[in-house]
Amino acid sequence: MSGLWTVLRAEIKRHLADQWAYPGDSLSWVLYTCLMFGAVVVILNGITGGTYGAQERTLVLVGWLAWQVAGRVMAHLSDAISEEAQAGTLEQVCLGPVPLAAVVAARSVAYLMTAGAEGIVAAVVLVFFVGPLPVGAGLLAVFCVSLVGAYGMGFLFAGLALVFKRTSSLTNLVFSLMIFFTGAFVGLERLGWAFTATRFLFPLTWGISLMRAMLAGDVSLLSLWRSGALLSLAVHSVVYLVIGLGVFAWGYRTARRKGTLGHY
Repeated sequence: MSGLWTVLRAEIKRHLADQWAYPGDSLSWVLYTCLMFGAVVVILNGITGGTYGAQERTLVLVGWLAWQVAGRVMAHLSDAISEEAQAGTLEQVCLGPVPLAAVVAARSVAYLMTAGAEGIVAAVVLVFFVGPLPVGAGLLAVFCVSLVGAYGMGFLFAGLALVFKRTSSLTNLVFSLMIFFTGAFVGLERLGWAFTATRFLFPLTWGISLMRAMLAGDVSLLSLWRSGALLSLAVHSVVYLVIGLGVFAWGYRTARRKGTLGHY
């Protein structure tokens, strides 16, 4: 446990130092997030004939920010493996006292801290154009539960990266498609059975839907608990995490058996 805590502190310090040395990365992400949100709102407002009100824009903002933060965390898990393999240091990391999965998770936690901070900055900027954003403990709780499933998908792609090394093209394709499948911009509830299938296939679709329902005033965190929706979301996220860790373990064993941990 002490070794894991040491790795976590070291990764947080390293990542914060990188962010401090290259502030342009954070600035460009915030700028992209704000511009993309504005473009989508303009398009949706045009489609609806100018009737896209403040509440609708708030729902888009919550879905978009949730996807942006969680999606970056998912992608970072596999990117960390690919970067280590490309630098030729993956095998050395595997020989350390802390398991590779724990090292990757620690790096992702450090990355989540900066991604979350950048998401807060983007939200502060966008509320001037949208209006007050009623963020509460309930929204954060649902997001955190959904984030567990997002980590599961991240570990899944990290396991594939251990075996195939170059997975950035596949990862970018899947995550780009997931912008629509998770309902980051537009809710998918009206799709009926297709929404039911999608929310079970992807880790964030269900969570974003519940967050929007809470913002719309349809449900509360207590009512989600009583109805079993929150528990079902938690089970779904844990199942995704177990599957992701299973694929990661398979990828690690496969790479060790083939002797490709030190090759890109």
